Amino acid sequence: MGNDHYGDELTLRLSDIADITALDDDQALTTFMRDLVTRIGMTVIAGPLVATEGGPPEKSGKSAVVILAESHAAIHTYPHLREIFVNVFSCKPFREADVLAEFRRLVGDYEVSEHTLRRRGEEWPRDLSAAERLWSGRRAPA
Repeated sequence: MGNDHYGDELTLRLSDIADITALDDDQALTTFMRDLVTRIGMTVIAGPLVATEGGPPEKSGKSAVVILAESHAAIHTYPHLREIFVNVFSCKPFREADVLAEFRRLVGDYEVSEHTLRRRGEEWPRDLSAAERLWSGRRAPA
């Protein structure tokens, strides 16, 4: 990544999860999130935090998030549906293959049923004086 955009955002929906054991395990998800961000070379600021969503089986699962110096990584698991939703956003380049490999270590085989890799902030200036001009020009006068 050069200075042509702020960062990359990877969103995934992983389906047909082979081994759902870890998807409902707070400690396994905490360890996984640490391993994931370490593998992609990010710096943890806060977390991982894991929370439980109750309700009917098709809506219950876990959410895990870690706040990074480079942005964030989050997952939402649905063990009864054998699915995981993933979001990794970073201003530092990372390899998508490393993200997928960590999930393979966590759950074995899976299908990637949704996939988006987007360049975010294509007009985001890194020079603060340019940013101030951009923001001032888009705001309504006071």
